[in-house]
Amino acid sequence: MLWIILRALGAAVPLMILAMSGIAGAQDHEQIIQSRLADARVAQSRGDFTQAADAYRKAVALDPSLPELWANLGLMDYESGNHSEAISSLQRAIRLNPSLFAPQLFLGLEYLQSNKAEAALPHLEDAVKLNPKDLQGIRALAKAHATLGEIDKAIDLDWQAMRLNSTDGSLWLDLGTVYLQQEENDARLMTSAYSDSTYVKLRSAEVRATEGKLIEAEKAYKDAVASTPLPPCAFAELGIILLRQQERSAAQEQFARELQVGLRCRIATIGLAIIDAVSNRPQDAVDQLLPIAQADPNFVRSNLPLFRNVVSSEQIKSMIAAAGAKASDSSSVDLASLLESAFSSDDVPSAWLDTEGPSTGLAAPLPSEAQRLASEGKYSSCDRALKADLESQDAVRLQLLAFCSFYSGDLLATSRAAQKLKKVPGTRTAGLYWESRVDQNLAVQALGRAGEIDANSPRMHVLLGDVFRQQHHWDEAETEYRKAIALDPRSHSARLSLAITLFTELKYDEALSLDESLLSENAADPEANLLAAEVLVQRNQFREAEPYLLKCESLKAELLPRYHALLGRVYAETDRLPAAIAEYKLGLSTDADGSIHYQLARLYKKVGNRAAAEEAFRESKRLVDKANNRERAALGQTGSDHSNQ
Repeated sequence: MLWIILRALGAAVPLMILAMSGIAGAQDHEQIIQSRLADARVAQSRGDFTQAADAYRKAVALDPSLPELWANLGLMDYESGNHSEAISSLQRAIRLNPSLFAPQLFLGLEYLQSNKAEAALPHLEDAVKLNPKDLQGIRALAKAHATLGEIDKAIDLDWQAMRLNSTDGSLWLDLGTVYLQQEENDARLMTSAYSDSTYVKLRSAEVRATEGKLIEAEKAYKDAVASTPLPPCAFAELGIILLRQQERSAAQEQFARELQVGLRCRIATIGLAIIDAVSNRPQDAVDQLLPIAQADPNFVRSNLPLFRNVVSSEQIKSMIAAAGAKASDSSSVDLASLLESAFSSDDVPSAWLDTEGPSTGLAAPLPSEAQRLASEGKYSSCDRALKADLESQDAVRLQLLAFCSFYSGDLLATSRAAQKLKKVPGTRTAGLYWESRVDQNLAVQALGRAGEIDANSPRMHVLLGDVFRQQHHWDEAETEYRKAIALDPRSHSARLSLAITLFTELKYDEALSLDESLLSENAADPEANLLAAEVLVQRNQFREAEPYLLKCESLKAELLPRYHALLGRVYAETDRLPAAIAEYKLGLSTDADGSIHYQLARLYKKVGNRAAAEEAFRESKRLVDKANNRERAALGQTGSDHSNQ
């Protein structure tokens, strides 16, 4: 018996056991196979995967019954980019032996890279079952679920990967990206299917508040508090908006109303203390805040930042001084430090109070006991008690858990409770509300952790910037690209991405200046030329834009429609109507808002093609309506402010 051991992608893989019959022909056959495998090993060791694949192909032709040979052939074709051949060989290996890990994994990866997530899913599931600690398999399975819109499963898998290696920045990047995807999905569902829900009205108000649209937010909050059932802490949040508009008496009225209803949301008590502070009564403010902080320091630490736009720096100093004077009392809470952290630090309270999972083996408390803890402002105690047995919680406990965990700053527990709430028709909107409220914060903190772990990696900052840019979080994208450039001033991808982001932010001068520096290094750079043309077209400098566009024909396929649309605009504005029509037609796939169809309709009208003009106008209107629906579905995407509020 002879063991033949090959190395496939760095891992030792036993390939086959051949019985030596003693017959000369069999020995020659075995020697030829051995020779082919030796050739494969040599080629593979020097990174020549194409040559290695050729050697394996010759070996498998000699003995097609061995699944390990087919697996290695498939892996070499995978590494060589011969995707159809890789799929065929990996399928053959699986048919011969479904329990082999490598072919299941790499066949799943092949399908995933081909945008066939549904086909990839069963193979990746089998791979993870065969090797539950393989990070590549877990990450690929998470991506497949995310691609199919199964975000909860993707998040669970990303956390599974995180528990295996929490020091890998790319895993935090995966997690942050999928949380952002869930935020977007929740927002779309809330506005499309539950637009009349009290929770959706409250979320709409919160979004406007974080965007600084205070008058719109006030109106939306008043609409929410007039609805039933009354949303949690809605009066208190309205009070904060009124305080930000310096309407103290109206804010005080809302805080008082909050303390008369439901769970007596203690944010209202903080609000009353802040009114004392802005009224230059710091001692009264501290006297109100101290018992709240004694009951639950996490609650105060997580929610004082909601009032950052209300209190002046001098008033903050006065409160800190008054709290410091109280420090000699019997209180075990350092209120002065809490105040300083909340108002003087740019740090965001950590969302990761519990990354190891909710179960502690304790029995869940009776609803009345948890309700008592919440009504006393002991949100952290309520949170810890309820999440002890999260799997068996009913809807009443889950809603209370979402409330307590959110206001104690345990956003991960809020997210877990929300996942369960949204699966039940009666609490679906509540679950979507809490999930949409925490996901952006969880996403930003996960992405921030990725940046911290790989702080000296320009590539990681570019990836983070790309994630933020895809989600239209322009400020954060700009920050990440600038970090990458600070680490590597010559980075082409970071500078081009920053220039594109600046263009999107309407910072045309800086975008063009940065883009010109790229073109000075490579005048034929198609993407840099496209961006230069974009800026010049926005400035109505159409003839100046044309030379840049004529250097864009080697663009990536996905950018070609945009190139044609821009060239169509240039031709239209320089009276070359037939050429403009031809180019606009090539760029129609980029028309997300109907604008290109509208321009095309106008050109058809000018050249006398009335039927084509009317058809283009109809399509333009359809796309405008679709864009308006998307805009309404953008609830929860708040731009640059990622506070809990």
